[in-house]
This record gives sequence, structure tokens and C-alpha cells, in this order.
Amino acid sequence: ISQLDWSSIEPSIFGTLFERSLDPSKRSQLGAHYTSKDDILLIVEPVLMAPLRRRWAEVQEQARDLAEKRDGAPSASAATRRQNELATLLQSFAREIAATRVLDPACGSGNFLYVALRLLLDLEKEVITLGGQLGLPTFFPSVSPEQLHGIEVNPYAHELAQVTIWIGYIQWMQDNGF
Repeated sequence: ISQLDWSSIEPSIFGTLFERSLDPSKRSQLGAHYTSKDDILLIVEPVLMAPLRRRWAEVQEQARDLAEKRDGAPSASAATRRQNELATLLQSFAREIAATRVLDPACGSGNFLYVALRLLLDLEKEVITLGGQLGLPTFFPSVSPEQLHGIEVNPYAHELAQVTIWIGYIQWMQDNGF
């Protein structure tokens, strides 16, 4: 199996495989149930992403205002000061995203954490992209699997969750040019 090319596998498939590998009579006792991406988004969007997106809207407005002031600055030193403020603003928000921790107290195969990771990475990419559009050097994403924490009583499921998350992370990085 280790010789196979796993680069195109959809990591969420591991949840289905894990659930089906369990003894059906014990599955309900364990509470093992594959949760779809749509169901996960019903929790992740309002609880995790909505506050970050509200903050991102504020940061975008501030960034565009600073870029406008930079471009209309009366001197090179004033322009440099605005450029530095702009860089600090966007880098600070990127650090805020990277400092966000996600806990799944019954992580199973890790699909909840996998979806949360992708959304955090997508948001950080928006920050990096805006910075590039406003004339800042691009930077490497700092969101990573280390932000994710899962509790699971089944050791196999816990290992599977780690694999799911890391495969998803590596795929996202490759798919997005990092």
C-alpha cells in the first residue's frame, strides 16, 4: 500500500472506510458515524469561520485604505510607513488564523478536523493573495495540522485521523502552489 500514489485520494473517504470496517453491532455502541462535509459545514461555518470572516472583512477594508494612503502619500517615507503598516496588518491577521485551535472531542477518522483545516488554509490564502495584489511580497501559509486537536478512544481511528489531516494538508499545499 505504501507504494501506491495517494496524491489524488479524497481524504474524507477514510471516514467511510473506517465506519465500514467496524463490527456493525458495535458501531452504534461506539457512536462511530461518518459525518458528511455538508453536515460538518453546518457547525464549522458559523462557529469557526463566521467570526474569522467578519474579522477578515474588517482587515480587508483597513488594508485597502492603507494601500490607498500609501499610493497617495506625499513622501517616500510616508509611503514606506503605510507599506509597513499594511504588511503588519495582513501578517497579524494571518497569525491570528494560524493561532486558531480546533478541537474535535470525538474525532473518529478526522473529517471534521480535515474540513476545518481546509477552510483555515483557504482563508489564509485569501490574505496572502490580497497582500500580493496590494504590492506586498507573498508569504508561506502558517496554518498547519498542529492547530488541530482530536480526542478519540479508538487508537486506529486516531491514527487514521492523523493520516486524513496530513494527506489533506499536503494536497492543499500542492494544489495551491506552495
